[in-house]
Amino acid sequence: MRLFVALVEERHVTRAGERLFLSQPAASGGLKRLREQFQDPLLVREGHELRVTGRAQQLYDSIAPRLEDLAAALHAASPFDPARDSRTFRLGCTDAVAYAILPPLLARLREMAPWCQLTVRVGDVRTLPGLLLHGEIGTALGYLGEELPANARIRVLRHAQWVLVRDPATPPVSSIEDFCARQHAMVTPRGDLEGFVDALLRQQGRSRRVVLGVSSFGLLSVALPGSDLVATVPDFVAERLKLRVSLSSEAPPVAPPPLPNALAWSDAEDRDPAERWFRHQVTDAFTGVFGRS
Repeated sequence: MRLFVALVEERHVTRAGERLFLSQPAASGGLKRLREQFQDPLLVREGHELRVTGRAQQLYDSIAPRLEDLAAALHAASPFDPARDSRTFRLGCTDAVAYAILPPLLARLREMAPWCQLTVRVGDVRTLPGLLLHGEIGTALGYLGEELPANARIRVLRHAQWVLVRDPATPPVSSIEDFCARQHAMVTPRGDLEGFVDALLRQQGRSRRVVLGVSSFGLLSVALPGSDLVATVPDFVAERLKLRVSLSSEAPPVAPPPLPNALAWSDAEDRDPAERWFRHQVTDAFTGVFGRS
């Protein structure tokens, strides 16, 4: 039924399969079995597009609203033994969170659930809600904004302060004028060179010069050492960076409001014993290292 819903919504066999982590042959085989089951082609090709048949639309209108309730009922009735189970947990998180918690989370899973697998999808405030909505991830973690699916459950774990990091050979940033005069690096998932800090500076009639944009916080551990660049990052990222390379840190003279990092999951996964256990491990991995606020 999940494949059927994905096929109708995507109208593309490969994309529907990717949404459910199925290969193209597996998705095609599933469509064949669905056609046999319902005695209807369900999706018919028109040029480069697939059109949903009338029968498929009727089925979709009936099945889709009930699918999550059915999944929740099945999950609630399924026992879970982490020491013996071999399921795959699917976590979606921001790059900052992935960089910070993956080592302790993986250590916990390898110890307590040695036969289970973990997949991590890195996204941002624009993409994680959609991954959660379509069931491509079971849990989302990080800065998630306010556009989560209507059926999402959410719990804020921590409000992260902002920290400036730099090579120890460079002098501390002494003032906002000094801050604006420095050359900056920033993490930019979309490839632009403006962020929270720049918006605050504009309010004060100031600006800074961002000379490097990278797609992940891990790349800052390569870019900052031996350079005169500075970067403003969440405090837990600064701590993880300092574990890997020699960096100094201090409070920046201008900083955005603390960034809420939240855990979110769909209502359908709320009563699944395995997913509840996994959310507990994710929460402990995050708050165990960086605390709760």
